[in-house]
Amino acid sequence: MILTENLWFRYGEKDILKGVDFKAEKGEVTVLMGKNGAGKTTLLKHFNGLLRPYEGYVSVDGERLRYDRKSLLKVRKKVFYVFQNPDDQILSPTVWQDVAFGPKNLGIDGEELEKVVEVALKAVGLNGYERRLCSTLSGGEKRRLTIASALAMNPEYVIMDEPSANVDGYGFEMIVELIKMLREDGKGVVISTHDLDLAKAVGDRFYFMDSGRIVWEGERLSWDMARRLGIRTFAFGKIVLSSSLDGEFDFVGVVNGSSSGFEIENERVMESKGLDVVEKAILRAIEGNEVLLICDDGCMRDVAQIIERYPVELEVRVGKDGEVHEN
Repeated sequence: MILTENLWFRYGEKDILKGVDFKAEKGEVTVLMGKNGAGKTTLLKHFNGLLRPYEGYVSVDGERLRYDRKSLLKVRKKVFYVFQNPDDQILSPTVWQDVAFGPKNLGIDGEELEKVVEVALKAVGLNGYERRLCSTLSGGEKRRLTIASALAMNPEYVIMDEPSANVDGYGFEMIVELIKMLREDGKGVVISTHDLDLAKAVGDRFYFMDSGRIVWEGERLSWDMARRLGIRTFAFGKIVLSSSLDGEFDFVGVVNGSSSGFEIENERVMESKGLDVVEKAILRAIEGNEVLLICDDGCMRDVAQIIERYPVELEVRVGKDGEVHEN
């Protein structure tokens, strides 16, 4: 596990990280989100000692980072950092040489080195590129090359800063599959991203940063928190949860017979049993509609937790006074 406790870092007199507590487990993908300048990249660079805090500490698998040369070499074999800008990481003239650079420094040579490079390039779709000059690659190809370099090193943790930036649809799908492959191999993967599609596709645990602090964490992606922090989301519709019929909506749904005691005369009423109506409401909202879901106060929390998993706006109205709670 990568762990930080009360991590502080500053450039000059300005605090960039302000008491950050963070953890990332092996066999999981941990996603770090936040707007530009929130401190995401600064935090990631602490995980293998690229930056050193002035207060607090980082530990990897229970061992605190030390910053002498020998200790840093040791941790960087275990924790591989993939830079946001591939040109900051590519060191060699050709594709083959760049992927081989790390394993050669670990003492791998001969046929074993050839095999390691071959497998890594094939995994990212760059087999056949071995003799290509790195300078002739596109931005997306360079990004895949840096991931191949990580695979060739076979680290226990892979840190990726904005891995889906500047890639096309094919590149995006390949990055998703690579991240899943790393997780299946038992690696710990930490990514920072503005890409909600990537976060949703691969994430197991999510952290949101704002102004150098962790402001939210959870095992489900919070679309509402993303909107609050200025992360671009799609313009989906809205679901209002209420125990009564109040207002004008595109569609109205009733959960578990909560409508007993009043009549609803509306051709847009969604009728179904159990929680099926919740799924219908979510689909209508994703299409851009405003939907009222009527349910008793007793089931309100459970229904809200289902809806929070999806990129729609949610408003909860509870209590006889019609008090409104935004989620």
